[in-house]
Amino acid sequence: MKNYHTLAYNYALYKVGSLDAAEDIASQTIYSYLLKRDRITSENHGGWIINTSKNYCNQYFDRLQLEKKLKHNLIANVAGEIQTKIYESLDFVEVEKDEFFDAVKNAKETLSSKELQTYILYLQCETNVQRMVEITAESSDVIRQRISRINRKIKAETYKKFGVITTKKILSPQINDIIKKFLLRFKKNLENNTLNKMFYYFSKKDISDYKPQFNIKKVLDYEVNLKDSIYKIHVVFTNIHDESESFYFSFTVEHNSLKVIQPPTPHQEHYQVSIEDTALIMDLLKRYPEDSTGVHNVPDEELQLLKKLLGEEDE
Repeated sequence: MKNYHTLAYNYALYKVGSLDAAEDIASQTIYSYLLKRDRITSENHGGWIINTSKNYCNQYFDRLQLEKKLKHNLIANVAGEIQTKIYESLDFVEVEKDEFFDAVKNAKETLSSKELQTYILYLQCETNVQRMVEITAESSDVIRQRISRINRKIKAETYKKFGVITTKKILSPQINDIIKKFLLRFKKNLENNTLNKMFYYFSKKDISDYKPQFNIKKVLDYEVNLKDSIYKIHVVFTNIHDESESFYFSFTVEHNSLKVIQPPTPHQEHYQVSIEDTALIMDLLKRYPEDSTGVHNVPDEELQLLKKLLGEEDE
């Protein structure tokens, strides 16, 4: 049964290119097999698994087409009341309102049908969550979390539309989730020396000679840069000796899945500063706030002072 599940999963992954969708299709295939295996006349049960998986893949593509059509119709009916709130919350992007509203409209096209339905109800209820609770019978916490994810997704897509290249504000909840999932799996497979199991993530990069020397105990935080649809992630973590280290990796997104371009690579230099020095750095960033791309343009003379603060000698 495990082999049949693997067969269905690998076939579905090949056809649909999505880890989550492939898992759903494999589960559906095995469930169907358990119900019907006593009535399967062919001795080639593996062939039956492939054909059934193929049928579920076709149903998956049919749903995608239906969702695309539904999404087009829903977007045309989405009210614009929330746009002003989003506009006011984009703290360092200066654009004309008409241009902004067009960007928000485009961002809404990235929402799933379920997200759009929730979003429309949210607007119809005049952003009153309690009314949504009464209509849907769902808990207020679930609804608030869903609305928060939708707004964050719209804001992230809008930020990217206007050329923002750094800060986590350009990460939608979905992108944030796949980064966290990758880091968890990377840590686990690194510990077990089984990075080959992450072949789907590394399908764009040959890692046969990749020998990382990380001992990740806990990921502390990460930051992001975006250029030409390539995300570069800088990760800070503690090792098994509770010392902080850092590495970076880059990836693209295909079919809602992460595809590694540059595997996790240690930074050549990693600085640790005192609480007092951190306060000085934070004050420097406040004095030179983010520009329209999300970058702090700190003057060269201030950077030289910062280098001395970090103990870096002038060349």
